[in-house]
Amino acid sequence: MAKPRIEIVFRKGKPVAAFFHLREGTSGKSGRTIPIRPPMTAHYDDAGLPIGLELPLPTTVTLPAINEALREVGSEILDEADILALKMV
Repeated sequence: MAKPRIEIVFRKGKPVAAFFHLREGTSGKSGRTIPIRPPMTAHYDDAGLPIGLELPLPTTVTLPAINEALREVGSEILDEADILALKMV
């Protein structure tokens, strides 16, 4: 599995949510969501495969916590450069 692609949602210039896309080419529709490591939620497709990881208030979550959640859903981990956009605000 490749490194996740991050999508950040901003409101009034502040990041309010982030979504890590774990697999490209999926419909993007979640068949099921499971809270895994508060405040993170894993998204799965209808076949039960992980498609994403949602982070509300992404600037409050540490890189080690993100990586633990990514490992839990079978994804590659990230390094500081991968989440630089979250640190720039």
